[in-house]
Amino acid sequence: MKLLHKGSLITFQPEGRDKEQCLGYLMHFDGHGVHEPTFGRVDVTPHEADAHNAALSRAEIEGLDNNCRIGMGGVFYLAVSGGKSIICTFIGEVVAEDVTTKGQGITFRRKGMTFKGHRRDDELLFFKRVA
Repeated sequence: MKLLHKGSLITFQPEGRDKEQCLGYLMHFDGHGVHEPTFGRVDVTPHEADAHNAALSRAEIEGLDNNCRIGMGGVFYLAVSGGKSIICTFIGEVVAEDVTTKGQGITFRRKGMTFKGHRRDDELLFFKRVA
């Protein structure tokens, strides 16, 4: 697999397709290289992985702000900062601090939009835009 745009949002050209696809978040393991959840080890430096992860995080937030219609959504993390629940990306970039939890239900508001998710067993949740 040939990786494109190293040092930025890294993509690849799937065989038989005319559009590029973005890699997921990349993780560097000392002594084992950089890994991507679907493809395993990829030929990327830790610095390139950091740049890619930052670009992917920004793109997820920009997509939420600029393209998310009611009924659409995204996957983000529920975390705690300063004793308060927040919503963030994989690398910890804050998506929302206006978070309400009620039982297993999690609601956050961002830029006049409201998103709801349902917590299961972990902190990774799909949030759907409801208003």
